Amino acid sequence: MIDTKAPPLHTSALPGFSVPIAARTALLFNTAATSAAGLAALLPLGSTLYWGFADETAILRQLALAPEVLDTFGAMQRLLAALITVLTVLPLSWGLMRVGVCFREFAHGRPFAPRGIAGLRDFALGMAVAALAKPVGYTLMMLVLTWNAGPGKRQLALALNSDALLMALFAATVAALAWAMEKAAIVADENSQFV
Repeated sequence: MIDTKAPPLHTSALPGFSVPIAARTALLFNTAATSAAGLAALLPLGSTLYWGFADETAILRQLALAPEVLDTFGAMQRLLAALITVLTVLPLSWGLMRVGVCFREFAHGRPFAPRGIAGLRDFALGMAVAALAKPVGYTLMMLVLTWNAGPGKRQLALALNSDALLMALFAATVAALAWAMEKAAIVADENSQFV
């Protein structure tokens, strides 16, 4: 938490401007940064492991495919499906790594540091790209998985669900927050020059 009893600091007075922050709050922000980095690594790894080890029944249930469609489901299709899934989660993984930078800046008491604001903005960008990639990835995955199906069994599908829409809305909210923080930092810097 921010120590409100500490004397105010001004950016012009101290080149490494920071606000006093309680140790438990710094620990919380550092834990969030570490968790974001861990999740960023686990998303592509988990996607790859899923396609490597999931049985066909689970895949059929997840994609709502009829059992006769995947009669010829092979290792190459699993590999391509894993690649498509990894490509759709990589923007989110990158965004999680970038939001870790923002959390680290917060942990050091620098809520308006340019690096932190850029990290938050990049997180929003990564989420937005991942939200757009979800329906495209699903369409490509359906094409890949049903490619070897018999005549009349190949499928082309587009999935636009509430998960992708909520993810896009959250990305827009975070982007607006990053924009507001950037403007607040500019105003604070201009005001500190008058003191």
